[in-house]
Amino acid sequence: MQKKILYWSPHINKEVATVKAVFNSAHSLSKYSDNFKPIIINAFGEWDDYSEKLKTSNIGSIKIFNWKIRNPINGFWKSRLFYIIFSLVIFLPLIKIINKEKPEYVIIHLITIPVLIASFFFKNTKFILRISGYPQLNTFRRFLWKILSKKLYSIFTPTLLTRELLIKKNIFSKNKIFLLRDPIVEISIIAKLKKKKINDLPNTIKYVISIGRLTKQKNFPFLIRSFSKIRKKLNNIKLVIIGSGEEELKLLRLIARLKLEDCVILMKYKTNIFNYLSNSALFVLTSEWEDPGFVLIEAAICNKLILSSNVKNGPIEFIDNENCGVLFEKNNYEDFEKKFLYSLHAGEDIMIKKKISAKIKAKKYTIFSHYLQLAEYLKN
Repeated sequence: MQKKILYWSPHINKEVATVKAVFNSAHSLSKYSDNFKPIIINAFGEWDDYSEKLKTSNIGSIKIFNWKIRNPINGFWKSRLFYIIFSLVIFLPLIKIINKEKPEYVIIHLITIPVLIASFFFKNTKFILRISGYPQLNTFRRFLWKILSKKLYSIFTPTLLTRELLIKKNIFSKNKIFLLRDPIVEISIIAKLKKKKINDLPNTIKYVISIGRLTKQKNFPFLIRSFSKIRKKLNNIKLVIIGSGEEELKLLRLIARLKLEDCVILMKYKTNIFNYLSNSALFVLTSEWEDPGFVLIEAAICNKLILSSNVKNGPIEFIDNENCGVLFEKNNYEDFEKKFLYSLHAGEDIMIKKKISAKIKAKKYTIFSHYLQLAEYLKN
């Protein structure tokens, strides 16, 4: 008999990397085993765009509301207000779904409060919470996690550093916290996507690339200001930034104020980034935090040299003392410029070694590797 696995990951922005992780995780169970029946709860229509992919991947879907939120809800207070209203409205329908489906496991990703509270009502369902990043333990979150620590069956973290952090916080039992790397890449698909022709960039230009949502976390203003200084030394290279988000207008104004329109190209979110990565000279990540940093793994699979801020938890762990790329001190303009120039001009032997090491490490984040870890855990 198949074990039902419910995935809970309501989201208000489809560019959030967790969305990809949830789909790929469910896809790994349906692709590589007949023992599991993965089902994604489509809380308010946020998974509608994936309906065909869910069907072809043999992933179940249960829709609760049909709210049709067409645009991302940006801004701290707007998003928090939405979370509060949503949590109140969704609670009872969620209880009914879990009661009806009687899943073996519920894996919780985003907007966690309604499911965490719902866990008190079910004895035979095991609730697993995924925690990533460097969680801000405010009084309410600490109180809630402490109450739920005995009820939660397990905690999954995508990096070892996050696991170690949670152990130090002493909220959950050490024996409940497991490393489960995110399913970020499917190598056979990427091999095809990176060969696709690029139509909106001249094939003659040399460019470095950065990819991510245009939010405070990604720290693109720092990257643009740094590049305005570097271009005085390198006038033959351009900066390409791919992403969408609430800081788009702010970044466009900054580009105009620094008179960088001719060398900084801001492009909208794209479903295929691999052809852009493959044709770039260098991948740059300036984030304030990442865990693990999906685009780091994607760049490594595309055999790109990575220049990243030295932030917890993903970049420091993945770059691994610069064996798999180059690190610069976060928000340090002088160090960034130094490491940027080094990354472009250092000896080829050194850089090839870093790229090979990164690509080998990135294979730990394939869908199949994730399946082997997750299936072994769920079976036992």
